[in-house]
Order: sequence, then structure tokens, then C-alpha cells
Amino acid sequence: MSIAWINLTAASDKARLDELESWLWDHGAVSVTVEDAEDAPIFEPPPGEQPVWDQVLVTGLFEAESSIDELTDQLARAGFVLKNVEEIADRAWEREWLTRFEPMCFGQRTWICPTGYQIEREGKVVIDLDPGLAFGTGTHETTRLCLEYLDSTDVGGGLVIDYGCGSGILGIAAAKHGARAVVCVDNDPQALTATQDNAGRNSVKVETHLPGVDLAPAQLVMANILAQPLVELSGLLLSATASGGKLVLSGIMESQAEWVISAYRDHAELESQTVLNDWVRLVWSKP
Repeated sequence: MSIAWINLTAASDKARLDELESWLWDHGAVSVTVEDAEDAPIFEPPPGEQPVWDQVLVTGLFEAESSIDELTDQLARAGFVLKNVEEIADRAWEREWLTRFEPMCFGQRTWICPTGYQIEREGKVVIDLDPGLAFGTGTHETTRLCLEYLDSTDVGGGLVIDYGCGSGILGIAAAKHGARAVVCVDNDPQALTATQDNAGRNSVKVETHLPGVDLAPAQLVMANILAQPLVELSGLLLSATASGGKLVLSGIMESQAEWVISAYRDHAELESQTVLNDWVRLVWSKP
């Protein structure tokens, strides 16, 4: 394949990040990516804060016709350290990561099978998934915790709400486990499109809605989002849970668990708190 793009990566500390980003844009980059240079992850930041690593790698994507010798020379004169130059062929970038997405099992019988794979299906509940551009493949601990809960509980005949549905993975899994009806909610229209596409792929029916829709109380409500919106949405999620129903919350770091618990403990009973690699799943029972 012919070379279509050139990646130019330079190192910077936090203080000069804006300067380096501006330099790349000013010299013709069509995209700029910032990543951690020292494996120092930043999780959910406090409200209003923009997290930045102390040391970063900043990559500019340039068209193949760009003069790399001239760019690298000017970069050095600007006082930045060149780390890598890579020539790359054009490809479907938004789907490139799917090459590392393989069939996975959750619990005893729930499987996620990505597009392009075939697995033996006897005795399994298989969700065929193409996440598109929406979040939610089951590879993250937060989604795994929710899928393992679905694998271990009986949702047959009940209404299930998947709030913050992403690719629809949880709602579709609930439908394939026998839920009577499934309602999926997300603030991203692209997520709702991916959810409906995946529902069709699995021959199940789900409703998809943007936030603000009236939600009938459900026997099971699942919300795999982040700690802050879980706190802010506590009233809505509790009201969406039927009396005697279950509310499953995920997307919570272990250090944030007490904060989230405090928003729900006066209105529901905490049945279990499960930790997986510093991420927490909370299962509540609605009186």
C-alpha cells in the first residue's frame, strides 16, 4: 500500500504542551494526539479540571507530501525533542482498534463475539457485537462487572433499563437473557445508532432514547457511566427502579465508592460491592 500519512512524535513536559500542539498545527498537521509518556494514568478528574500528564508524547499527523526533513529540523530549532517518525498507509482509523477485539466469556455462559469471528454457540448466550464508534465492548472492567452480573441473575420477563448504553452491549445481553423489554438511553445519538444496529444483528428489539424520556419503573436498571454523573443522576435512577427491583451501578473507581454510596444509601439497600482491578460494581435493592 502507498504511504498516505506521516506521524511525527515529539516529547514535551506539561508546561510546553500548548506550545508544542500549536507548533504542530501551525506547520500543517491535520490531527494532533497527546498521550502519557511515563505510564502515569489519570482517572476521572475533579469537576472542572482538565487533566494533563507531567510528561507527554505529542503526535502530529501530516500528509505524505510534507517535507519531513524540514519539519524535524524546525522542530529541533524550536527546542523540542523528536521521538519518532512513522510512515503509514491510509486505513479506517476509527475501526483500527477492533483488530485486537476477540471473543470473550463473562461468567458461565455469556459471550461477546465481535464481527468477523465465529464461535461454538451451544449452551451459550452469544452477543454478536460491532461497537462502531460507541463505547462498550466488554473489554473494560466496568462492563465486565455488569455482564457478569447479568450472567448470574434472572431477568426473564422483566423490564430492563440500560442508562448510558454506549454500544448497547448491556441492554442486548439482557434481551438475550430473556428480558421482556429493554430501554436503552444515551446522550450520544451515535451510541443509539450503534445500539439499534447491534440489536438487529442479534435479532432482539430494544427501545433507544436520548435523556429526558419518561422511564417506566424497571425490575433492573443498569448504569455503567462515571462516578460524578451517577451521583448527579441518583434521583432519576432510583425513580426508574421499581419497588423490589435492582439497580446496578458501574464505572466507579474504588476510591470513589463511598461518594457514590452516600448518594443512594438513604433510598435503597446496598446488596453487594464487587471490586475488579480497582473498579467497583454496586448492586442495590429498591424497597
